[in-house]
Amino acid sequence: MNRSLLLGAAALLATGTASLAADMPYPVKAEPVAVFVPAFSWTGLYLGGNAGYAWGESKATDVLFFDSTGGVYTPEAGLYAGNDLNFGNMDGWVAGGQIGYNYQFENNVVVGVEADFQWTGAEESIAFYATPGGPYYQTSAELEWFGTVRARLGYAFDRLLVYGTGGFAYGKVSSSTTVMGLTGGGAPDFTTAASGSHDNVNTGWTVGGGLEYAITDNWILRGEYLYVDLGEANVTSYLAGTSGSFVSAKADLTSNIVRAAISYKF
Repeated sequence: MNRSLLLGAAALLATGTASLAADMPYPVKAEPVAVFVPAFSWTGLYLGGNAGYAWGESKATDVLFFDSTGGVYTPEAGLYAGNDLNFGNMDGWVAGGQIGYNYQFENNVVVGVEADFQWTGAEESIAFYATPGGPYYQTSAELEWFGTVRARLGYAFDRLLVYGTGGFAYGKVSSSTTVMGLTGGGAPDFTTAASGSHDNVNTGWTVGGGLEYAITDNWILRGEYLYVDLGEANVTSYLAGTSGSFVSAKADLTSNIVRAAISYKF
């Protein structure tokens, strides 16, 4: 009888164990843990360099030549357009650096401020007869360097920033003039040449826009266009070797600039 009881208990235990095993869930593979990648932010200080090309024009108005005897000569209509000179195709390279700071709002609007400084090779020269009897002018103008301080406003599409910009501009404009009389045959007489030069730092304004793309969290590429107007300045070039002789004019300069830039955002 005891043997029968033992066999019954063993059968009952085996049945319960099998039922419990059938009720246990099969092992399930764990879901992968999501890794949070924060969106790129344009907020921060940046510093970089740039290079490009500039083209524009410089105009000189009210051009007057005063000789040592007090005589005054002005370019005549038909030989030149009144007494105004236009240096067309004043173009050349530009290169420099920039520093700025951006702040990005939650709605992806980006505001900032930037300052830059550029060296340039933009220059042009012209030559003309003031009157049929002279004098003969050779004159040139050059934008040696310029800088800007600008506000920026843009919208960020993650790593792409589209922006407009505008503000204050300043630059050094250099001019040189050589004046000479004519030979008996009406050609320029270089033995009578007298030259002078004038440097002036002009101020004005600038406006433009561009695109920036963050290729990494720190390195940013840019393409940009700026229009720079350096306003008008009085220019007086005293002619060396001819006491009391000088050329006077009012000069202004405008320039279009396209450039590429790379910046490091801290």
